[in-house]
Amino acid sequence: MTRVSEAAAHWLGLCRKAPVFHAAPALMLFGPGTAHAARPGGSGSDPGPGRVRHGIGIATASIRTLFREKHLLWFLLLAGLVLVFLFAAEGWSVTHTDSLPLLSSIWIPSGNSGLILFSMRLFLIEAVCISCFTGLLAAVVLERNAARTTVPVTIRKACAGAVAHAFPLAALSVLMAVAATVAFELLSQSQFLGRIIFSLDMAFFNLPYAYYVPAGISAMYYFSFKIMAINILLFLLALYVVPGMVLEGKGLPTALAGAVTLMKKTWRELVGCTLVLGAIVLCTGAAGLLIGQSPQLLNHDYDFFLQLSRGQVLMTVACYGFLLTCFLLMAAGYTAAGVAVSDLYHVGKSEGLSGTPDGSMKKTEHAS
Repeated sequence: MTRVSEAAAHWLGLCRKAPVFHAAPALMLFGPGTAHAARPGGSGSDPGPGRVRHGIGIATASIRTLFREKHLLWFLLLAGLVLVFLFAAEGWSVTHTDSLPLLSSIWIPSGNSGLILFSMRLFLIEAVCISCFTGLLAAVVLERNAARTTVPVTIRKACAGAVAHAFPLAALSVLMAVAATVAFELLSQSQFLGRIIFSLDMAFFNLPYAYYVPAGISAMYYFSFKIMAINILLFLLALYVVPGMVLEGKGLPTALAGAVTLMKKTWRELVGCTLVLGAIVLCTGAAGLLIGQSPQLLNHDYDFFLQLSRGQVLMTVACYGFLLTCFLLMAAGYTAAGVAVSDLYHVGKSEGLSGTPDGSMKKTEHAS
């Protein structure tokens, strides 16, 4: 029992009414007689700056939820299968450039009398993968929304609920597939960005991967990681669109407009979630950089990488283990992002103080 003010004789969490003490929920005091509930995944909220920490709490709580609630691993498995399809389709597209001439690239006029090469093959792959990812995100949002009630739904019912919104989700997926294809082609045709991407590729995925990873698999991962980075950015921009569709039955234009409004309300929370995501990406990138720059760290002792009795087995495991880890992190991260999006959406839709998901405000009486 903690005294807030000796003069006012206010007590936090307890109402002193003799002869019985009445316990109240743990609340944070903001003014005389008013307190607000804590936000999910974080501590008590305040109306001013500092809500970034609540975004960090939401992101870390979503990761814990993924491993605590084992049924969510089904979503991770489905996301992994979509990634397998994406990688396999990209690998086939790279190694079979002459196949399916009807899906060849076309030129699209752009500003200043320029042309953009638009790959119909990449667009088809993206349309299929983004549609699957969008449907999975919708199912995760529905499952988490039902988990807040006393009647949670099964994975099958959550997926069936996502199918009920197939038309607006498909429209969003096609729009994102077009944007991803155009962005990929712009990156590929830009000399400035091309040099940056090439430098990163040489630093992270050149040596010693060249010794152990076949050229086809290396190209598959190279293109797949680029397109997945673009997809992640697009999903961040369309963060609240999917919840608006499946929870409120909005169409694509209305959901897009509502997403902009909610993003303005919760930009601090988004920054907090991005910090957690960025920390994971930086740690993973540091491990990849350590593997990729191992020849320099070993003074270019290439016999270490080639001799079975020295480091060949170790570096083979390190290379393939890193690629597998990236794959698993993408699948797990996508599922955890669905959990975080559901929490962020409820925070943004609250009509009370920011940080109170349901907009509820609880009052306690304080005796003098």
